[in-house]
Amino acid sequence: MSAIGVAVIIMTALTMAIGFWTYIKIKGKAVNYFKAGAAMPVWVIAITLCAQAFDANGSMGAASRSYDMGFWAGASIPVGLALCLLFTGLFFAKPIQQMNLLTLGDFYHRRYSQTTETLAVVSMLASNIILIAGNLAGLGLLYGKIFNLPYLPILIIVSVCILSYALTGGLFASIGTSVFQVAIFVIGILLAFFWITYAFGWSTLMLTVPQDHKFVSGLVSIKHGSLGNWASLVSLALGDIVALDFMQRVLSAKSPQAARRGCYSGALLTLLVGVPVAMIGLYAFHFKKISGANLLVNMAIENMPELIGIFLILGIIAASMSTAAGVILALANTIARNLVQRYKKERWNDSKMLAFSRWIAIPTMAAAVLYAYISPAPGTLLILAFDIVLAGCFVPLVLGIFWKKANAAAAISSIVLGGSLRLVLHFVVPSSLSGLDTLIPPVFSLVLFIAIAQLTQKTSVPRMNAFARIPSEKELVEGRD
Repeated sequence: MSAIGVAVIIMTALTMAIGFWTYIKIKGKAVNYFKAGAAMPVWVIAITLCAQAFDANGSMGAASRSYDMGFWAGASIPVGLALCLLFTGLFFAKPIQQMNLLTLGDFYHRRYSQTTETLAVVSMLASNIILIAGNLAGLGLLYGKIFNLPYLPILIIVSVCILSYALTGGLFASIGTSVFQVAIFVIGILLAFFWITYAFGWSTLMLTVPQDHKFVSGLVSIKHGSLGNWASLVSLALGDIVALDFMQRVLSAKSPQAARRGCYSGALLTLLVGVPVAMIGLYAFHFKKISGANLLVNMAIENMPELIGIFLILGIIAASMSTAAGVILALANTIARNLVQRYKKERWNDSKMLAFSRWIAIPTMAAAVLYAYISPAPGTLLILAFDIVLAGCFVPLVLGIFWKKANAAAAISSIVLGGSLRLVLHFVVPSSLSGLDTLIPPVFSLVLFIAIAQLTQKTSVPRMNAFARIPSEKELVEGRD
């Protein structure tokens, strides 16, 4: 077995061991399982929020998109995610953290209605299954290349490994492993970027890059993909604010101030480490690489010293496992909490909440594996995932926090019609104008929301007391929030 293969096995085993160890942190409490006891410090929040930019979707996707479509096609992923963290810290982290939510879906229930909550969560369900699938696809391609194994068996093995430790320790497991995993990626990508730049020289590396792939054209020329790049930036910068795993980690902060500072620090780290990944995609022209999702992995194996290549591959795997574990937990917990418990008449206790959340994660992961098998496209899947929630759920979140007249009628209309328009435009907008299908729906959703809210103030009374009453831990678990 190769040195890379041995290193991957060791890293995977260590990750699982850390995850299993966090089981003792749960102590039989749903709040500990769902949001790590809401006690995480700034530095932990910052590191764990970066994982999505560094996972297989973010890293492999950024490098391959940069090589195929230009710098901004790849850089839109880390830049968009960094902007998302900046906006979350500025406008959302404090009010969301102060509400003492168990999941993000709770916001739509408490601020609007149960129907709004259900529709929002169904939209998030589709979005986050796609997100998990993108990471599983990247992991499947990567493990398959390293161990020379078929794609589908690798997908199944990887998903079982992630489930086994994530369901044991809950968000404690996700956060505990993320710190270890993201640290590996940061070391790996910075070593790779600076070694290639130093060994071959910036001017030499950029000499072979096509002019239309360089920095400015990707933002100003529709011919060179500017419309699609701006759409990607907007989708990630705004749509990712409604990401379940992002917000779950914000909810786990020990205070609103820690949540905000964690977002700011995470944004800076995402930029500093994520943009070099897109640059490595451009460097691939110097090495005459072949386009494909495995571009970054091929460069790690074929064009870097073995130790640096190993660190880079370990980092991609580690960050991908981190994101997949965090999303599957947030998604399973949201299904248990917001789609099942809400429609049950009896009060739940900690043990029932924990049991159901763990069991529902299994079919959820199976759905993601199926999607990853059908559509193995890291990077593209990441952006598509957040297009869905951007079109429907983003506006109700923003106006629900900052506009007193926001009501359930407007929120329901926005979620249903905004999402529907996104689906219609997917089939109507020509490829030459790709990006409009992302940019138009949230604007439509905003205008529709304001109009419906103004017309229905008497028939759908706004729930502004959502921010005044802070439920206890017992009330949260029982569903009396």
